[in-house]
Amino acid sequence: MALEARGVPCVVVATADFEDLARRLAALEGFDPRLLVVEHPLGGVAPEGVARRARRAIEPLLGLIR
Repeated sequence: MALEARGVPCVVVATADFEDLARRLAALEGFDPRLLVVEHPLGGVAPEGVARRARRAIEPLLGLIR
């Protein structure tokens, strides 16, 4: 939030299971984040699985920061 307030574009990344929590916490702070939701989980996933999720997130991420 502090960076956004200074004009630095930011994106919040959350896995699908934590999307609602991320939105609620942001709302409590009066913050409407650009939110990128990725497949859950990330922890305990093999590097190939994380890389696959990252590849899927590239276009949505670019859409949020353009």
